[in-house]
Amino acid sequence: MAAYEHQFVYTTKKLPVLFIVHPALKNVVVHRHWHDDVELNYTISDTIDDFSIGDDHFTTSPGRILLVNSREVHGVQSKQASADGQQPAALTIVFPLPFLKDCYPSVEQIQFDLNHPDRFSNDQKRAYHELQRLLNEIMSQFGHDQNELTILKIRTYLMMIVTTLVEHFSRSKVYALPQNTEKQQRLSSITEYMYQHYQEPLKIDDIANSVHLSKEYLIRFFKQNLGTTPYQYLAYVRCQKAQSLLLHSENNLTEIAVNTGFGSLRSMNRTFEKFVHANSKNWRIKNQASQ
Repeated sequence: MAAYEHQFVYTTKKLPVLFIVHPALKNVVVHRHWHDDVELNYTISDTIDDFSIGDDHFTTSPGRILLVNSREVHGVQSKQASADGQQPAALTIVFPLPFLKDCYPSVEQIQFDLNHPDRFSNDQKRAYHELQRLLNEIMSQFGHDQNELTILKIRTYLMMIVTTLVEHFSRSKVYALPQNTEKQQRLSSITEYMYQHYQEPLKIDDIANSVHLSKEYLIRFFKQNLGTTPYQYLAYVRCQKAQSLLLHSENNLTEIAVNTGFGSLRSMNRTFEKFVHANSKNWRIKNQASQ
């Protein structure tokens, strides 16, 4: 767990979150997307040129924390790297919404406001430093052998992070203007249809008809609001579902490709190369080994 030459994805049934340790952030492009989970991003030793969250654009430096709330559209572009690639450049922790609801049942009634340190109170400044300390503690555990004590420490740090976020950086959700709300509801309808029917050989016409839009308007609406095409987003959904099966089922690669709507192993591997920079076989070997 101490090598950082490539992006390192760390997931285990013993921990409730997904960790992604990033190498030097050079020529990185993550298309704008959204999901139900809450995502915490910590820049360690590099810089991010453009981290977009909603309508905000951030340039980060070491020590900067950015939080993406549930269903908040976000993306990353970074062309230059100041780090040498020998140390981890950034850490992403994905907190599944069911885990957060288990920790704090009212979590869907709040949102976190962490991305503008210039607006912090003195109390929030101290809490922000505490979050940095906890994130550094988690990173230090990745340099140790996995054992019961390591897992216990990481779980403890995670609970302290959630507690700090809720106590110091949460506020009641402020509902968007009607126009934005309509867009969010429409996006939700479109993407939920994809999640429900990803196993089928979907066409653009099928998706458009499900929300009573023309194919042309659907493509334009998707591009304007998510910065990608419906097909690309559908591929992203299928990739997520395939990753889960690769980790938690004994099905062979071709079966998983068929069961997640790819139709063929070749098509699934092309999508994996695009989103996780590895073919499905290598991704499975690497990530099953870390469980």
